Amino acid sequence: MLEQEQVRVERAQYIYRCVHRVMEGDCQMEHGPVHVTVGPLLADKYTVTNGMFYRFLQESGYVPADTRNYLKHWENGKYREGEEDLPVVNVSQEDAMAYAAFYGKRLPTEAEWQYLAAGPMHYTWPWGDEKDYSKCNVYSHGLEAVNSRPEGVSPFGLYHMCGNVWEFTSETHFDSDHDHYFITLRGSCYYTAPDYWHTEGGAVPNDCHLKVHLLGNAMNRFSTVGFRCVKECD
Repeated sequence: MLEQEQVRVERAQYIYRCVHRVMEGDCQMEHGPVHVTVGPLLADKYTVTNGMFYRFLQESGYVPADTRNYLKHWENGKYREGEEDLPVVNVSQEDAMAYAAFYGKRLPTEAEWQYLAAGPMHYTWPWGDEKDYSKCNVYSHGLEAVNSRPEGVSPFGLYHMCGNVWEFTSETHFDSDHDHYFITLRGSCYYTAPDYWHTEGGAVPNDCHLKVHLLGNAMNRFSTVGFRCVKECD
């Protein structure tokens, strides 16, 4: 079973700007440009795997208050054989935060996630400025091990920051015009729906995010969303 590794990211400043589609129901907020400071941080090299999350459950005894759709791809309380190194999915942002907190970590902010993906060169894609779908798991039939496609790592050596699974970030936002809370996801996933009017498919650049309405944990767990963590350091 793959062990998590963390990469040190030194303190840096950059001009943060996030883009998104502007259409009915999508994020209408303006994100930047704004001057931000990131780090120093220790960043997870991989998205959290089924095996890592299973160990967390054994060590912490964590059980969410609402278990509907929770780890629904597992069987008899454990991941299926051979899937230990696939990214854990069907967990909510709240579940991910519980995992992170237990190990003294947290979810990254959007500005942190973007810097981890783009690096000090501010790449368009984790691997550079040229689109190359061979370097990410998109338009495919399933999840891949979190340490696959080393040719697509970010400038800090982080895997699958484009494709495989969307990733949770730490912020929660309130849309006063439509009276609902929402979160934003980063990185894109392997799956592309036949009709993705609301959920964009395929690879997305480092500076893009996707709005997701919070509808209660039972509906806040998805088979295409996972997470990675960061940790404060001196």
